[in-house]
Amino acid sequence: MKAPRFAALLALVLLFSSAQTFDPDYGLVAYYSFNQCDATDDSGKGSDGRIYGQTTCHCGIDENGLLLDGRSAYIEFLGPVNRCFSTTDFSLSFYFRPMQFGPLPQSLLSKRGDCGEDFLLDLHFNAPQSIVETEFRESAYKYYHDLSPSVDTTAWIHFALVREGTVAYTYINGALQNRENRCSGMDISNDALLSFSYSPCISEGVSLPFRGVIDELKVFDRALSEQEIADLYALHPVEQAEQDCLVSGEEKFQHGNPYPPQSPYLCHPKKTNHAG
Repeated sequence: MKAPRFAALLALVLLFSSAQTFDPDYGLVAYYSFNQCDATDDSGKGSDGRIYGQTTCHCGIDENGLLLDGRSAYIEFLGPVNRCFSTTDFSLSFYFRPMQFGPLPQSLLSKRGDCGEDFLLDLHFNAPQSIVETEFRESAYKYYHDLSPSVDTTAWIHFALVREGTVAYTYINGALQNRENRCSGMDISNDALLSFSYSPCISEGVSLPFRGVIDELKVFDRALSEQEIADLYALHPVEQAEQDCLVSGEEKFQHGNPYPPQSPYLCHPKKTNHAG
C-alpha cells in the first residue's frame, strides 16, 4: 500500500513544481523596452530615463531598441532604480549589439561617481578582449575579482548580473559564466545616477561612449536564481533578434559604419484598430 501512496504523492509534487512559472514582474523595479525610442520606465514605477545626444530607433531584440551614435549619446536614469545599488540584493538584465570595435572599452551601464576605485558598479564592452568588463567595487582592496564574462562580439548579447548576499554572478545569453564570493558584503552606494554610455572614465580618456543598440533593460530588487535568469532570457533569445526588421533599399548591416538619423532598420509597426 505504501508504494501507490508514494507514487501519488510524487505525482502531486511534480505537478505543483511544473505549475511554478517565472514571474517577470516579481521584484521588478524598472523596465525599459525602448519600443517607443525613448527611455520611459515601462514598469510605471517612476524611474524614467533622459536621453542626450544623437539616438534613433533601430530594430531590437523585441520590437524596437535604441541606437546610440558612439559620440554624444547617453542615457541617465532617474528615480527609485538608483536605490537598488547599495548593500542589498539586486539583478539587472539587458541586451546590446555593438557596432564599433575599436581598441578602447565602450561604456555600458554605470553607477559610478568618478573614475576612481571606490563605491562603484561599471560595465564596459571590451571588443579586443571579447569580454564585458564588470567592475563591482567598494574600494581598491574590496571588490569582486573575476566577474567579467567572455562574449561573442559579432552578435546580439544578453548580459545579466546578480548580487545575492556576498556572492555575485554574471550570465551571458541565459547561461552562468562567472561566480565570485566574498567573506563579507560590499557597499557600492554613491550619489551618481545610473547611466548607459556615460561612465566617468570616458572623460579620463580610458573608455568610449557605446556605439550600438540597447534593448530590454530590467532592474530587480532581488536576486534572481539561475533558473529565473534562464527563463528571463528564454522570453527573447538572441536567435530571434531582428526577425521583423524593415530594411530600405540595398543597405546592409555593417559594423563600424555610421547610421543616418533615420535608421532603415526598424520593426514592423504594431497593428491598430481604428473605429469607423
